[in-house]
Amino acid sequence: MTIKSQKAKIHEGRPPKCHIRTGDSVVLLTGPKDRRGQTGTVIRVFPRRQRALVEGPCSAVDTRHVKANPQANVEGGRVTRLRTIHISNLALLDPETGKPTRVRRERNDDGKVVRVSKKSGHRFEVQ
Repeated sequence: MTIKSQKAKIHEGRPPKCHIRTGDSVVLLTGPKDRRGQTGTVIRVFPRRQRALVEGPCSAVDTRHVKANPQANVEGGRVTRLRTIHISNLALLDPETGKPTRVRRERNDDGKVVRVSKKSGHRFEVQ
């Protein structure tokens, strides 16, 4: 096993279920004090790694120093990139209460699985 796969703890076989999906509004539960409690929007979810890419005030950012390359039209300087956040540090934002909530799964009339807020009973339908 390589160091990278040990570090990422990638799940083999079927990917585990996630309580968040792309496009959800989430709240950061833990992390730096300046970002804790801030909200953001999920851009992408990586279920095998149990991580998500979040955009907004709660997003994690890396800064890289890039060397200029005029042949490839690359400008030099510092470039900021979004960094993934573990999904255990994110909570779904309940649109009715405006607070973080946990979700349970139920089946709707069509037989599809729908996420339901435990606090308010709001149904998060798939778009």
